[in-house]
Amino acid sequence: MITMNFMMMTMATQTNRAKRLVKLLERLLKKRELFDDDKLKLIKEQLKIAKNELAIIEEKTSKGFK
Repeated sequence: MITMNFMMMTMATQTNRAKRLVKLLERLLKKRELFDDDKLKLIKEQLKIAKNELAIIEEKTSKGFK
């Protein structure tokens, strides 16, 4: 029972971190003038990866209807 609660808490923490990361990267993209083209490309790639990982985590932990 304790390990299950710990795992659920860990998954919630991962989801929260991923959501915060996505929001941060989206805010950085709005400030295009601060970055050169290489950095913008890197930010876009990381944003895409973070969104995909978040979708996978949410799909695994979803308890609702599809």
